[in-house]
Amino acid sequence: LKPRRRRRFLRQPARTARRPPRARACCGAMLSPSAPRLVRKMFLPFYSKQRGPPKIRQQVCGTTARRFYKLVACNQRDPQQGKHMEVLGSYAPKVRTGVKELRLRFSRIKFWIGVGAEFNQGTRQLLALSSLIPKPPPMFGWRTKGHYEELARKLADRQKLHDEAVQEYHKHAGARGVHVR
Repeated sequence: LKPRRRRRFLRQPARTARRPPRARACCGAMLSPSAPRLVRKMFLPFYSKQRGPPKIRQQVCGTTARRFYKLVACNQRDPQQGKHMEVLGSYAPKVRTGVKELRLRFSRIKFWIGVGAEFNQGTRQLLALSSLIPKPPPMFGWRTKGHYEELARKLADRQKLHDEAVQEYHKHAGARGVHVR
């Protein structure tokens, strides 16, 4: 047999009459609190000394084997995986297939860039991939040591070959109807 619970009869506090809510004044007119708001509140970025200027950063999501990243607008001193003001898109690098899936809300990202949001190197590369911002120059240091001059030389050689091909094409352009094979 289960032991019986002892019921405790507590004395309920006497209910007092509630005051009616005060009506808010808006534009000089008195509105009831149940009146619908006809104008939506405008979202403006929140600046404060405690939280710092806005920043566009990536938040890590997904499982260990399949990571994806949310691009979010947040204040500079907010925790990295913590709260944010707005989700701006997502980036999923598919490691097995080598495909980079990038989804962005272009208008909102343009808004945050116009407001003066900062971003780090990885986010800068992603935004440059979608041609929202110009491509950053290559990072100098041990990663590109000796490669930058080689790449510049290869690009110059390609441009030279291209110019020669264009001149060869235009050399025969004077004779009408003659095509060089």
